[in-house]
This record gives sequence, C-alpha cells and structure tokens, in this order.
Amino acid sequence: MEPVYLHRLHIPYMNNYRVLTLVNLLLFAAMGFNLPLLTLYLQELGADFALISLILTSTILVTLAGSPVWGWLADRLRRRKLLYIVALVGVGCAYWWLSRATGVFAAWPARLLDALCMAGTSTLGLTLMGDTLERSERKGRKMGFSRGLGSLAFAAGALVGGRLADALGLAAMYQVCSGLLFAAAATALLLQEVKLEQRSVGSRVAVQGRHLLGLPLLFLMGVVLWTMAHVASTSMWPNYMASQGYSKTAISSLWSLAALIEMPAMFLGGALSDVVGRATVLAAGGAGIVLVQLGYLFLSANLPALLGVQVVRGFGFGSYTSAAMTYAAEAGSQEQRSSNSAIFDTAGSVGQLAGNLLGGMLVQLAGFHALLWVCAGLAVCGTGCFWLLRRRGALHLAGQSLTP
Repeated sequence: MEPVYLHRLHIPYMNNYRVLTLVNLLLFAAMGFNLPLLTLYLQELGADFALISLILTSTILVTLAGSPVWGWLADRLRRRKLLYIVALVGVGCAYWWLSRATGVFAAWPARLLDALCMAGTSTLGLTLMGDTLERSERKGRKMGFSRGLGSLAFAAGALVGGRLADALGLAAMYQVCSGLLFAAAATALLLQEVKLEQRSVGSRVAVQGRHLLGLPLLFLMGVVLWTMAHVASTSMWPNYMASQGYSKTAISSLWSLAALIEMPAMFLGGALSDVVGRATVLAAGGAGIVLVQLGYLFLSANLPALLGVQVVRGFGFGSYTSAAMTYAAEAGSQEQRSSNSAIFDTAGSVGQLAGNLLGGMLVQLAGFHALLWVCAGLAVCGTGCFWLLRRRGALHLAGQSLTP
C-alpha cells in the first residue's frame, strides 16, 4: 500500500505520467519516420559507407558529451521541465534543418544538433518519469507500458515513413518529423514539477550495490556491450536489407514489425522484472539480440523467416530496454536522478559510439556478414555481464516493499 503522504502528489503524478506518455508517443513516432531510413538519406545526399559511419560516430560523441551536461544542469537548476521542453524544441529544429539540406555536409551539422538535444530528451525524460514513479510498487510495469507505447508509435512512424519516402521523398519525411517534435514540446508544457520529501527504498538498495558513479559497474559494462552490438548491426541494417533486394517500403515495414512487438515485450518485460528482478530480464534481452544476429546471417533471404527474426528482435530489445530504464530511474535519490540518468545514457552513448564506428567501417572492410558475427559475440559478452549481476543479486530489486 502506498504511503498516505502520496495523496498530495496524486494529481501531478497522474498528470505527469499521462503527459510524459503522450510526449513519448510523438517523439518515438518521429524517430520511427527517421531512423530506419537515415543512412539511406545520407547515402542519397552523397555519403559512402565510411562517411556515414563517421557522421554517426560524431553524433554519438556529441551525445556522449551532452548527456552529463543536461543531467548536471537539471540537478543544479532543478528546472527539469524547462530543460526538457528546450531539448524537444531543439530536436524539432534539427529535423527541419535536415529536411532542407542539399548535401551531406549541410546535413551533418543538423545531425549534431539533433544528437545534442536528443541527449537532453533522453536524460530528462527518464528523470521526470523516475520522479513520477518514485513511490510506485510497479515501476517496471508502468515504465514498460509507457515506453512500449512509444515503440508502438515508432512502428506506426516506420510504417508510414517508408511509404511517404517512396511517394514524396526523404526530405518531406523529415518535415513531418519536425512537426511532431514541436507538438511534443507543446504537450510538455502541461507537465508539473513534482517535489518528493523522502528518499526511496530503491535508492538505499542501489547504494549497497554501487560500484561506479551510483550505478553498478557490471550493469554499465552490460549496457555498453549490448548497445554496441545492437547499434553496430542496426546502423547498417537498412543497407544490408537493400543489398538483399528489399525496397524502402519493405525495409521500413520490417523495422515497423519489430517495433510493434516491442510494445507487449516492454510491458511484459517490465512487469516480469518487478517479480524476478531486473538482471534476469536484462540477460534475456541480451540473449535475444544474439539470436537476432544469427538470424540475419542465415535467414535474411527468406522473408517468412525474416519476419520471425524481427519478432525476436522486438522481444530482445523490449525486455532489455524496460528493465534497464527502470533500474536507472530508480537508482539513487531524487536529487541524484538526473545525474544517474545521464550516467546510464552516457554508457549507452559509449556503446553507440563504438557500434556506429564499427558498423560502417567493418562493412567497408570485410562485408555485412563479418559485422553480424562480431555483433553476435558482443551480445554474448553483454548477456554474461547481466547474468553475473543476477548471480550477485546487485540488481535484484523485485519483491522489495517500497513502504518506508
């Protein structure tokens, strides 16, 4: 049963959960339009695989530097809502700029602005959700449901985006993305700052398992390795599918299928992590990504089998994401939450940086199959980190009463 003093927070809690979920819907719909075809757009603007890898790497460097700055500002200024809105507006401006680019070197600065502001939306969105769910006994389920709806919106965006790109061109698609982000910023104006008076039990448990900067080192290592495997494969996946003869519509539809599966996967994974612990679900997510890489290696020419691989990808991504986000959001006190969210995002950015750098370069040197084998190995290592955490019990927060 939740403490009585939560009644003072009932209205902002309900309001913020709904508003943040709606903002996620708009944000992830725009990402669904954008991400499946981004490397094709850069290629259309004149970039080869190596330059695409360099551009993607530079954007992750900006994200890597930006996440700690956003987190530090939010904890120091205590203006999380304002900074979140600024970040959303910045992403909207970046998409508009990208839609007007006439060449790859005009698009590059737009991608850097996108990366800087997207770091803010990720860090601050997770912080605000952590504030909202501070005293909830079902953090995993609620986090998974909200993030899962975002994946559903991503699936819809990917499904529509490919068709829009085939009909009107990729530039028109980015103009739609811009409009969605400005709508998200306007929606975020409805958020209310929630100030809690007590530290959570989750923060006390997290401190006992602390190894580095408020989060367990093995957890951060697992995040880096899992993200590196997933991003290295995903960054070149549209080009790999195109080399197999698939159209833009087919590519975006396949991506949409995986994103559609993420919705129930995140809800179920989050709910399961409330019962069996975050680390068990994280390890399951890592194992899923191993199977996905092997599926791309051996089943890409068989469309029915490829559909099954995309289903596994949705479950692997969804179970990992819901458990990882929930743990990062519940670790530490409210005063530390933005910084801890930034640390989590920074670990992910390190994985993205290495993955994007590896992706294009390895394809350029050795081909797509070599990349997929390497990604499978990295995913195995990440799964090992999460399994070791499960054995040590550092992330096992399930079953703990949150009542002081």
